[in-house]
Amino acid sequence: MNDLPPALPGGHLPVPVDGVHRISPIERERYGREPSLLAHYWSLVKRDRWIIAAIIIACLAIALIHGLLAERMYTASTRIQIDRESARITGLEGLEQSSDIYNFEFYQTQLELLESRTLSENVARELQLADDAAFLFPDLASDEAAEELAAMDRDERLYQATEIVRGGTAIDPVPGSSVFAIRHVSSDPKRAASIANATADQFIQTSLQRRFEATAHAREFLQDRLQTTRERLEESEREANAYARREGLISLSGRDGPDRALVSNDLEQLSARLAAARAARIDAEADFRNNRDGAAASNNLTNMTVNQLRQQRGTLMAELGKLENSFGPDYPRVRDLRAQLTVLGEQIAAEEGRIGTNVSRSLGAEYRAAVAAEGQLQAQVDRLKRQLLDENDRSVGYQILQRDVDTNRALYDALLQRFKEVGIAGGVGANNVTIVDRALVPRGPSSPNIPMNMLLALMVGLVASAGTVLVREQMDDTVVLPSEFDNKLGAPLLGTTPRLAKAAVSGELDREKSALTEAYYSTLTSIQYSSSKGAPPSLLVTSTQSNEGKSTTAFALARDLANVGKTVLLVDADMRNPSLHKVHGLDLANGLSDILTGNASLNETVHASEHANLSMMTAGTSPPSPAELLSGDDFRTLLAQATKQFDHVVVDGPPVLGLADAPLLARSVDGTVFVLEHGRTRATQARLAMNRLESVHARILGAVLTKFDAKGAGYADGYGYDYRYDKGDAADAG
Repeated sequence: MNDLPPALPGGHLPVPVDGVHRISPIERERYGREPSLLAHYWSLVKRDRWIIAAIIIACLAIALIHGLLAERMYTASTRIQIDRESARITGLEGLEQSSDIYNFEFYQTQLELLESRTLSENVARELQLADDAAFLFPDLASDEAAEELAAMDRDERLYQATEIVRGGTAIDPVPGSSVFAIRHVSSDPKRAASIANATADQFIQTSLQRRFEATAHAREFLQDRLQTTRERLEESEREANAYARREGLISLSGRDGPDRALVSNDLEQLSARLAAARAARIDAEADFRNNRDGAAASNNLTNMTVNQLRQQRGTLMAELGKLENSFGPDYPRVRDLRAQLTVLGEQIAAEEGRIGTNVSRSLGAEYRAAVAAEGQLQAQVDRLKRQLLDENDRSVGYQILQRDVDTNRALYDALLQRFKEVGIAGGVGANNVTIVDRALVPRGPSSPNIPMNMLLALMVGLVASAGTVLVREQMDDTVVLPSEFDNKLGAPLLGTTPRLAKAAVSGELDREKSALTEAYYSTLTSIQYSSSKGAPPSLLVTSTQSNEGKSTTAFALARDLANVGKTVLLVDADMRNPSLHKVHGLDLANGLSDILTGNASLNETVHASEHANLSMMTAGTSPPSPAELLSGDDFRTLLAQATKQFDHVVVDGPPVLGLADAPLLARSVDGTVFVLEHGRTRATQARLAMNRLESVHARILGAVLTKFDAKGAGYADGYGYDYRYDKGDAADAG
């Protein structure tokens, strides 16, 4: 037996590898690379395309039926503008300061008010909807609706009408503006418009009412505080007056200044007079001591007598000068004039002396009078100072009481002013809500919108189908793809066979270059390179359950081994449900069970086949307990004899689950090939079956995935076993 087998038919060239070979070169090329995430999801879509299509079509059908059968609804819209602050007609600030509230909070508050139950109740009252039977019971006939309406009390009808109005009304703020759209949906277009307009009107009225109530509460509060403050002011004024009367404190009220005590006013006046007297005394003393001669000279210059005498003297001196120049000093007239001038000089000197004496006496008298006046005023001022200091000591308590009076008066004035402002602001009735567009009667229904519903149904169908596919992928372990063998089964993939009709399997096996033949050639390549010594001498083919293709796989592997020049014995070891004799027309009487019971020998049970180098052994007579026949060493002895006569012994074994036969067979052979049908056997079942084989130390070479529909599984576009040949090869294959 050669360590390395020859090339397989179909041109499959073996590639040497070190150690255990897990996947053949062909399968490595097809499945060895892990698909990308996008390719994986695309394969899921192609695999479940009919499920996806069914879900989407169902969603579209439901949407279409609903759109055709649903009641026609009409939507009316009223647009209002809500300003941040109301117009200040009086110029007075309102009760609330808008700058203290953020815009978001303000408009969010307005939105909540528009959606409030109270507003909907006011609309129901305004339109008298609680008495409208057609509005409360739109699904009933007029007579039945009237009976239902009569059976309900007033509060219940109002509550139901409010809920209908509230449920059909939607408030949509216009982004980036202070405009709100009030939309109402109803089966009656006129009612939809009337409710939308009534909602806007009622919102304006309730807004005004809220402002009026707010100012009314403020007026009541301010009025109570005014009364309390007035009483406190009166009480503090009485206490201050009583204290002033008791202490004898008298104050003067001035228009341009604060109240002053009477003593302080007298002291201020006397101080001014004292300052004037002191100034007069200083001037008189200065005139008396320093300016006496000057005062006399000044009086001489202003005295009429002195001035007349001086004038006469001047005239005589002028005349004397002329006569002296003309007649000389001895002229009689000159001597008379000299005598007159002497007399006038004496008269002037006498008069000036008299005047100087009078001035000195006058200045002295004035100085003494000024000193006396200053002394009297100084005495009075000193007396008033002492009196004022005493009064100041006694007025400390009065000032404390007066400050309390001033505080109460200021508080009273502020409250009175605010009370007047609130009264004016509350009576103005300005509103910050205006209607931009009133609702018109809708001309056409707003729902159902069949195109939009179909689009939404399509989206829902896509989402639902995607979820279904993903859930199915996560929960359904019946689908084992070629790239998932290592992860799900922990076993290498030896090969895959395509899904064919049951009647076409025999014909495809007979064709040399059919897809099925090529698949088994590839599988045999993997088996031959499962070890460095090639295919094992004895080989068991089993599966999880029946009808997974293990008998076909066993025959194909045995035939392919025979085609490469090996002598092969195919043994039907499924003694409970034998099938080899039926397919190839052999006698079931002499077979495996007869050898194990000692009723026949190896040579007696071996049958030649139509294929060269391939012999067959049937299951033999059906025994009562096949497991008892296999539990001993007889089967192992039979394999030892058979491997001496044949290069390979391929055993077609029974399924693993539920039977003990397959584990007993697996412990005796050199290698086991596990067959798994795609889309039928769960990964957990296959894993359990392989664990049973491993529990008896069976050597599992790998698994063969049978009946694999690559396109149906969405594994790859156009993947399959449809090799392309030239025209001559195609003719041969046909």
